[in-house]
Amino acid sequence: MTTITIQNIRNIPYRVAAGPVLCLLLYSSGHAHGIAPLLASILFATLLYAAANTQGRHARPAFMLAGGMFLAMGFGLVPGFSPVHIGSALVNSGKALAGLSALAMLPSGWHWNRRCSAISVLCLVTVPALAWAIGYVHFAPAAWAVIAWFALANLFGTIAEEWFFRPWVQQPLQRFGVTTSLVLTALLFGLVHFGSGPLFMALAAVAGLAYAGVFQASGNSIWASVALHLALNITRTALFGL
Repeated sequence: MTTITIQNIRNIPYRVAAGPVLCLLLYSSGHAHGIAPLLASILFATLLYAAANTQGRHARPAFMLAGGMFLAMGFGLVPGFSPVHIGSALVNSGKALAGLSALAMLPSGWHWNRRCSAISVLCLVTVPALAWAIGYVHFAPAAWAVIAWFALANLFGTIAEEWFFRPWVQQPLQRFGVTTSLVLTALLFGLVHFGSGPLFMALAAVAGLAYAGVFQASGNSIWASVALHLALNITRTALFGL
């Protein structure tokens, strides 16, 4: 099984250009303005590359600073990014850029097994049922076109969230044991959704436990947690609308 670490990006300097190139595409489409987005994309890629190619005690601080830049772009703290419309859905362009840049710099293999399937089925049944039972959502199926556009738009956000939470949160916590890493990662995942209210935070924490479980069960495949995360979001939209 492939383990995602900062060593994965050694000897692949061409990947550093992924973020800045994507940023230039945002400028060309009118979804980035001013100098801040370009500087942020360059700094993020440079910090990740430095983390992989700096010897000794300086590697970890560079990696953690890259995580801070990831959060800044994801939470809209870097000015100049405009949302991208995909059908009836909106994509946070800063968050998407950070996620795709991390994907390029920290490649992950696809791994899946029976434990991943069991966790996924439990998640896809339990989380929607719990949301409906507590009255957070009501049955209102979305049209197929809405679901399709949502799935495409949501993919970018899902990649960003999973590519942050696995290398920067869950993997560092694994040194304290599997249970600790799963529980703390899930709680932090719920916490970052504070803007949607306490009920959504609780539901996100439950879902986050399943995402973390699939990542652990798959042998640290980020694509496995992306698959479950996206599947749950699509299921939610299919059953309860946007």
